[in-house]
Amino acid sequence: MYLGVEIGGTKLQFGVCDRRGRLLALRRAPVERRAGRAGILRQIQIALAEFHRVTAIGVGFGGPVDSERGCVVKSHQVSGWTGFELRRWFEKQFGLPTVVENDAKCATLAEARFGAGRGKRVVFYTNIGTGIGGGLVVDGQLYTGHFGSMEIGHTKIGDKTVEELASGLAIERGVSTVEEAARWYGTAIANAITLLNPDVVVVGGGVSLAGAKFWRPLRQTVRDLVFPPFRNNFKLVPAVLGETVVVVGAALLAAARET
Repeated sequence: MYLGVEIGGTKLQFGVCDRRGRLLALRRAPVERRAGRAGILRQIQIALAEFHRVTAIGVGFGGPVDSERGCVVKSHQVSGWTGFELRRWFEKQFGLPTVVENDAKCATLAEARFGAGRGKRVVFYTNIGTGIGGGLVVDGQLYTGHFGSMEIGHTKIGDKTVEELASGLAIERGVSTVEEAARWYGTAIANAITLLNPDVVVVGGGVSLAGAKFWRPLRQTVRDLVFPPFRNNFKLVPAVLGETVVVVGAALLAAARET
C-alpha cells in the first residue's frame, strides 16, 4: 500500500492506493493558510497518525519543487515553504521512503496512466484552479526536466503571467470573468500545443468544472490560435479522475520509487 499526499493552496488530501492506482482510503482537510508551513505540517502529522501498513509515501506539492532533492522551491499561496526539505521531513517523521513532486506532475501521471490520457503516447495535462500548472508524459514516463517543467501558469502574455490572468484566484479577485480567463488560458494552451504537438491535452482543476461558459471560449481560442498544421492532431478533453487525481499520482510515484 502507498500513501499519496496532496499539499495544495486550499486543501490537504491523504489517500491510500495500491500499485494499480486504486484508491482504498481518503481523507481531506482545508489548508490553514494563515498558519503557514508550520501549521500545515502539524495538520499532516495529525492526519498521518491514522494511516497504517503503507510502505512508501508520495507527496504532490502545490508549487515548484526540486524532485531529485525532495526540496520545495517556492509556494505561491502559503508562506514559509521556500527551500524547505520536504522529503527529509517526511522520512524523519514517519520512517518511510518518500518522493516529492509538483502536484500537477502527479496529476499528469495519474491521468496518463488511468484517466483521459490512457493509451496515448504524448499526454499534456494542465490544471486551472487556485493556480495553473502543467505536466507532460511521453511513452508512459513523466518528463521532469532539469528540475521541474511545463510551468504553463508562469508563462507570460504581455507583462502578466497566465496565472495572474486566468487562475481561480484571478477570477476570485475580479481580474477575469470565467469567459475571459478561459480565453487567456486557451492562448497559453495553444502555445503549448504548438511546442509539444501532443496526442491529447487534458484539462483539470476547479475552474474547469464551470461548464460551457469555460469550455466554449477555451476550445474556440485554442482552435483559432494553435499552429494550423497541428489543429487536427490532438484532442482537448476534461480530466476524468476528479479531486483525487493528485493523490493517486503521488501514490504511483511512491510505488515506482520502491521498485
